Amino acid sequence: MGTTVVITVLLAGAGVALADRKRGSWGILGALSVSQLALHFFLELTALGHHGSGHVHGPAPIPLSPALMTLGHVLATMATALLMAHAEQVLFVVTRLLQAILPRKTTPLPVVTPPPAICVPAPVPRTLAQLIYQRIHGRRGPPESPAENNDPV
Repeated sequence: MGTTVVITVLLAGAGVALADRKRGSWGILGALSVSQLALHFFLELTALGHHGSGHVHGPAPIPLSPALMTLGHVLATMATALLMAHAEQVLFVVTRLLQAILPRKTTPLPVVTPPPAICVPAPVPRTLAQLIYQRIHGRRGPPESPAENNDPV
């Protein structure tokens, strides 16, 4: 898997994890700052892995001081956080308006279940062979006494 895919999956996972509720300006600024640092770290690892031989490939780097580069990143992060915080506020206002306008279903739908099926075995007509077999292999044991059946003798 390429490094950019790993970076994309990690950042998407972090974004989904943070999207469950309102964060506010400071929460957004913190998340953006951490993502900036993580991206910088992963891109540095990628650059070292591909250009570890010391040869420079591609265009020459922009000659900026590290302090100026850091200041640019800080300003860009703060501006993005400000825009995202305002967008978050607008999103929650629109959500509240839609909840007020659209009807809510408060009654649950009826549960529809089929009636329980009762399986009654169909009477099977006995064949002659079954009747003879039942007669031959009848119940064995001592004969019943007339006293048990309450029959007059």
